[in-house]
Order: sequence, then structure tokens, then C-alpha cells
Amino acid sequence: MECIKCKKEIPDGAPYCCWCGKKQEARRSRTRGNGQGSAYQRGKTWTARWTERTYLDENDKLRQKMRTKGGFTSKRAALQYAANPPKEEQRSPTLREYYKTYLRGDYLSLSADRQGAAEKAFERMREIADREIDALTIAQIQDVIDRNASTYYTRKDMKTVLSHCYNLAIAEKQTTVNLAKYIKLPELEEKSPEPFTDADVKKLWEAYAKDHFVGFILTMIYTGMMPGELLKLKKDMIDFEKNEIVRGGIKTKKRKETPMVFPDFVAPVLHELCEESKSRVGNICCINKDNFYKRYYECLELAGVQKLPPYSCRHTTATALAMKNIDPFTIKEIMRHTKITTTQRYVHPDMKGMVDAVNQLQNDSTE
Repeated sequence: MECIKCKKEIPDGAPYCCWCGKKQEARRSRTRGNGQGSAYQRGKTWTARWTERTYLDENDKLRQKMRTKGGFTSKRAALQYAANPPKEEQRSPTLREYYKTYLRGDYLSLSADRQGAAEKAFERMREIADREIDALTIAQIQDVIDRNASTYYTRKDMKTVLSHCYNLAIAEKQTTVNLAKYIKLPELEEKSPEPFTDADVKKLWEAYAKDHFVGFILTMIYTGMMPGELLKLKKDMIDFEKNEIVRGGIKTKKRKETPMVFPDFVAPVLHELCEESKSRVGNICCINKDNFYKRYYECLELAGVQKLPPYSCRHTTATALAMKNIDPFTIKEIMRHTKITTTQRYVHPDMKGMVDAVNQLQNDSTE
């Protein structure tokens, strides 16, 4: 082999050179630990280089944002600075980084609708998405929410996403306060859902003879079925012998486990809807959500009734049962509610029903 110093030939494996005496063991290169930074020379001075933060890019690949500072007279000084830069030189993760972490965590347990709402909410915050989370102020966040969302629920969605991001930042000690808690939302002006009247329902029955799509509206009215449940309804879910619809519930455990029931006079409507279905997988309603809503309102116009949203059908169910003096706990089971207080919000007696009720009171006056 060759001496590492004088380059003359020496015996293989010799620890020292027999010509110049140089020790032949190669010097091990020194490496620095992760997060210690590095240094390189530029002209007569040295420059410190360190990782400011790591982040996920748009393709979910891990990237590093590097920072540098020059002007050091020695490599040692540059390395010491890179290993422990002053706090003002350090940067915390951005709101976008914590949102990406949220997407891999609590976000996955949300329903498809709620996931879509969360994604739209974050998109509305794009102007602050790449700001360091601990540098944001309440005023900045409030301004972005007020300018980019016009309704209570869209603003609430933004506040919810922000809260998840701040909780992650607090867990990593990047900030100490969840600023989302201080965001003000507008007053919620909820309109009380309105059921179809008896006269409306009668007109819908008349319209059913002209357009069998009205049968879907009648099905919701007489079963308390939600629009999303109707769109997923399959033929094999209907038990015509027991007047039950099984495995058709969505969202809550109670609705999923409790069968829907239908009256005898609705069975022919369901039979006709099943026979007219052309679905290869057994769906009774063979159109998508957008087209369903379009046809729904076309049928209301055909029938000449008030244009109430599909969810009013479910309120019509509870109200009609209550007006027939059905036991509230039976109504609760038909509606597949967990609490009787929820059922109470679905009952909307009209003025005639209220007058009829008071007329049942006994006249105890004496002449």
C-alpha cells in the first residue's frame, strides 16, 4: 500500500510508514448532530446555516426552510451560532403546517360533509395560512373571518379549524393561548322549520297522479326520512310485510339502529317507486343530490304548495303525529330521536290546532 504522507510503497497493513514514520490510520471525519446547523466560508468570513423549520409542501413531501447569517471571523463562531441562533432568528411553524397535521388526525373522524366544510373554511384563510401561528393576532384573524365568510355557520367552521390548529401548536409549546376562543361570531338567526299543512299534503297526493316523483316527497312526509336517507334507500331495505325500512339510517347511532316505519297506504307508493327504478345496484332514487333537489322543487310547483326545503317533510311527520294526539315517546321512536327534547323541536302546531285544543277544555262555570 501507499503511505498517506510520503506516498512511498509500504507493506500492506503497516500501522506506520517505514520511510517517514507517519501513522497510517485515516482520520475520521467529524459530523454534527441533527439540528446543530453547519458553516461554510465566503471570502475571508464564515457563514452560519441552520434549519428554520420543516414543513410539508403541496405534495405532502417534507421540506426544510433554511436560514443563513454571515460575517463570522471563524468557523467555530459560525457553528456555535447555527447550533443555537437567537430567539429572534427562530420561526415557529405556520398555520398551514398545523392544518396539514390536523388533516392526518381529528379530520379523519369527520363525516364527508364536515370534511368538505373544513377544507372550504381553511381555503377562506389562505391569506394568513403561511404566517407563523404565534405571530397572528386576534384582530388579524377576526378581520380575515369577517371579510371571507358571510354567514354564521361558515364563520363557525373557520373558527373550529383554527381551534384545532391552535390546540396542536399549544401541544408542541409553539404558543400558549388558543386565539380562536376570542373570535366573535354574529348572532345566529335561525328560522324555525315549517311543516307542510294538511292542505299542502292533499295537493301533493293529487300531484302524485301526474308525476310519480312526488312519491319520494310523500315517502319522506309519512316516514320522517331524511333527504340523505332517501338518496341511499335500496329495494332490499324495505320489508313490506312489517312496514319497516331497515339499515337506512344515517348520521346518528339511534337513526342507524332504529327501523323506519310507514303506514299501509304508503306501501303502494313504495312499490311503484321500486318498480320504476332502473338502478343496477338497487337504489330507488336514481339521481344525484343536485338533480334530486331540482326535481323536488319542480314537484312542489306542480302541486301548487309552498316551497319548503326537503327537511320540512320530517317536521311534517312529527307535527302530524302530535296533532293526532300520539304519545310523545312513540313519536320520539318514529322520528328516531335520542332525546324527547329533540322531538319537541319538530312539532309545530298551527293556530287551528291550538284553537281545537283549547275547545276541548271543559266549561266548569256555573249559572
